[in-house]
Amino acid sequence: MPENTAKDLTRAYDNGMKLLASGKHQDALAVFSTIHDANPLIAEVEYQIANVLLRLENYPQALRHAIKAAELAPGQPAVWETLAKATALEGSAAARTGFLTALKVAKIPVPTKTALADRFGPGSKGSSPKLGGAPATVINPLMAALKAQNWSGVIAQSKKVLAAYPNCAFAANACAIALANQGKQNEALAWYARATKMDGAYSEAYMNMANLFSKMNQGANAKEAYQTSICLSPDFFKAICHIAQLCYMEGKFENAQHWLNRATLLQPKNSDLHLLRGNTFTKLRNYPAAYEAFLTAEKLISKPDSAVFWMLAQAESKLQMDAAAEAHFNQAIALAPGNAEIMGSKAVFLQGLGRFEEGEAMFLEAIKSNPKAGEIHRHYYTSHKAKKGEPLIEEMKVHFRDPQISDRDRMHFGFAIAKATEDTKSYEQVFDFLDPANALVRKLYPYDVADRETQIDGLVESLQGMDWNRTPILGTTDAAPIFVTGMPRSGTTLIEQIISSHSMVSGAGEVGLRELTPRRFLPTGLDGKVRPATLIKDSELVDLGNDYAAMMREKFPETPQITDKSIQTYMTLGLTKLAMPNARFIVVRRDPRDTLLSMYKNVFPEGTHLYAYDQVDLARYYATFVRMVDFWRERVPDWFYEVQYEDLVADPETQSRALIAACGLEWEDACLNFHENTRKVETLSVFQVRQPISKGSVRAWERYGNRLAPMINRLRADGMIEG
Repeated sequence: MPENTAKDLTRAYDNGMKLLASGKHQDALAVFSTIHDANPLIAEVEYQIANVLLRLENYPQALRHAIKAAELAPGQPAVWETLAKATALEGSAAARTGFLTALKVAKIPVPTKTALADRFGPGSKGSSPKLGGAPATVINPLMAALKAQNWSGVIAQSKKVLAAYPNCAFAANACAIALANQGKQNEALAWYARATKMDGAYSEAYMNMANLFSKMNQGANAKEAYQTSICLSPDFFKAICHIAQLCYMEGKFENAQHWLNRATLLQPKNSDLHLLRGNTFTKLRNYPAAYEAFLTAEKLISKPDSAVFWMLAQAESKLQMDAAAEAHFNQAIALAPGNAEIMGSKAVFLQGLGRFEEGEAMFLEAIKSNPKAGEIHRHYYTSHKAKKGEPLIEEMKVHFRDPQISDRDRMHFGFAIAKATEDTKSYEQVFDFLDPANALVRKLYPYDVADRETQIDGLVESLQGMDWNRTPILGTTDAAPIFVTGMPRSGTTLIEQIISSHSMVSGAGEVGLRELTPRRFLPTGLDGKVRPATLIKDSELVDLGNDYAAMMREKFPETPQITDKSIQTYMTLGLTKLAMPNARFIVVRRDPRDTLLSMYKNVFPEGTHLYAYDQVDLARYYATFVRMVDFWRERVPDWFYEVQYEDLVADPETQSRALIAACGLEWEDACLNFHENTRKVETLSVFQVRQPISKGSVRAWERYGNRLAPMINRLRADGMIEG
């Protein structure tokens, strides 16, 4: 905004309100943030930012702006209503104390002040609905019909009550419940709306409405109704649990964790809550926290539970507690001997340990138990080399074409069949299954690669102006981790396996914790811009390096060096080097046609690498990888060593020796015999890294001709390949 005149601000504000009215919340937030930057003392702007952030589920920032709005406009009841909402949704004890303290001196009508304070009082766990004057003799029969689930009786009784007492919100809510249970969803929604109109503080009715919206797959409406319910009753346990589950199902795991943490404060001995917390931590790849949550659940259950032992086993596996994991897998299977999912999980675990024969036997047992489980078939073919004529291949094709099978199972079958047909050199069939399988993943997880391109634009802008050759920062760690980075399926696991075969090195795999990377210093502001890297303090970088070193010392106390295959390290390579001056960086490169084909043929952990299921998106994403590597090569070419996969395959010993030297290590023959390394591997390359180096995957893309045309044409257009 070049001129910050009152007219400019008013015009911008009106534009923001139009965007808000049309549901473009992020765009509206960007406009309001621009106004805020020009003049941070406009109460109405703070108020609108707070409300938008509440819709976007950014409760801490919403609370900060709501507090500021109340400071700027202390006499506006609407501002205090928004502050109450932000306080209820942020949920911390400090926020509540601050709100109630400020509310005491607020210059708003006493009835409004009392109503807002009451939300955080004894009634915070639920509301008492308005009965509209209906006596107990009228309400009790309705309650009895509800308890008996006599839905026709509830509807008749509710309407009878409302005829005599037209403002009885309880009766309207009861009628809605009955209609919903009869499958009359739209009628039920209308009755919930009547109930909440009669009693705007009826938190149970809002929750019931949200449950119905969720059942109707109207997630946004459900979320809004759950939030309203919790705003009215901040400790309403059922509503908090339901919104947590909705966030989990939406893949918004950090938001789910927020609600689950609140729920466990209310009911700390609820084992089901701790199980869901553990699952959420697992999705967030916070395996220590997941393990603690599952361990708590195990202590709370009254009798042995297969699900608890199963979850514990998976967390222990991630934490390299392999003996404990195997014991818990066995306990889970003993309690649920026919459970194909548990058997499939144990088989994956055995694969990671290199115990492929045991893993195959367990997979076949799981498949026998549930022949229509697509995911188990896909995992089986990860390590199994298919042969022509295998009955299982034709059986999978039958399931793939079954119209009754779920999209998720059909997707997994598609990838499994593609792998099997490739194994049997039936190359002409591979994409007949691979294309539909990828399309199904994209259907399940929509993705816009333009967001990635915008992210890289912002990161590059943020990194501009840094003095990369500055004087070393005092106090940094002397730890010397070896970071292996690059595109997925480019050979990073192979490179890590070679390095970690050295006697002085342990392979940590993909650490991937955001709080242990410079990305924690580069948040995106309200204006959508990444924080400039020049604002990062030396002390922050020192703390980052020391935190990382401490974590690795705890995990690998006996090993001088570790490898970290968190493949996104190339994004902030220079900042990581400033934090850990002794760190080494290995960037792995491979012909993009082979890299991207390999990605297209595989399924990644849920919610990750969502660009990998569309050929053009793969090519566009690859261009962002090249852009970042080029960025660092132009500025700090001596800070990393590049390995070309094809060169390594063509001349393993020469290239491996050069690699080990680049890591600052003396050569050991074990590095050439990396396939004998028994460390656990948990990536898609679990089978390949147990084999000697092979040239079989070089120029594999040539087998598929025009089936890869969308990807290859885009790579060529972006200058990623020649010809």
